[in-house]
Amino acid sequence: MAFTDSCDIFASFHEEGFNRILGHVRRQRPSLFNYATTDVANNPKLLCKEIDAHPIVALRGNPQVTIADPLPIPGTNFGVNFAAQLVDLQIDFHPGDEFQLPPEFNPPLQAQRLAIKVVICGGIGCPDKELLDRLIPRPPVPGRPTEGKDPPRNKDIVALPTRQLNCFCLEAYVHGGLRIATYHGKPYLEPFMDGFEIVDIEPKGLENSLECYLSLLMRLVVLPGLRIILERAPLNLTQGATDLFPQPTNVMLSAVPVSGSVPNNPAIEDDQLKVFIKAEVN
Repeated sequence: MAFTDSCDIFASFHEEGFNRILGHVRRQRPSLFNYATTDVANNPKLLCKEIDAHPIVALRGNPQVTIADPLPIPGTNFGVNFAAQLVDLQIDFHPGDEFQLPPEFNPPLQAQRLAIKVVICGGIGCPDKELLDRLIPRPPVPGRPTEGKDPPRNKDIVALPTRQLNCFCLEAYVHGGLRIATYHGKPYLEPFMDGFEIVDIEPKGLENSLECYLSLLMRLVVLPGLRIILERAPLNLTQGATDLFPQPTNVMLSAVPVSGSVPNNPAIEDDQLKVFIKAEVN
């Protein structure tokens, strides 16, 4: 059976293509994957992982790191330098053969599911003990009025200098898929997550707490922001050719509804993401 027997347009994307594109984006737009304070960005040797950037990044003067505020130390005007880097990102479509899933996901990869593997490296810079000794607050002078405990909010956070970062790397996995959901009477293509797992962190309570927080962040913030509305999209094929087509000719694109002939749309199978599209000309 031809791919277009049940639709007008068929498109498929192989996982190897996705991973290759992700690799190109990571090298050509490294600032999307690397975050650090100004002090660390100005001294790349402090980073936990060297950035493998394409030469075009430097030629165009594009940043390799996105600048982030120091991590504040509550009750002071100080903060600590840090870096967070996404050093590896891979996607695997069913049946799953790009990487091994952790046992918590009950491998192998389920039908119509995808998995994502990420390696995140980060570090926090602790200042020298000599500097800390000079910064420890002294007790108030007896009889002299004391200032409030909280520092003025209009003061900028001062990053404490550091000679190196205390680095670590985490390996994490996301298990989920894609579906079409209806909101306010309109269809949306949205990703969903079945599970999130960080590998081998001790104690177990720390691992569970991190997984809980990051799972909440993914479900409530990241994934909803990736929804794509599938309302009929017009495509004017005659733009710029008014001498041949005086009247605009639009092709309306929309997703093929799920049915017996198209049981899944989008479909995640055969190491591919498959999409079935309906086209109407008016």
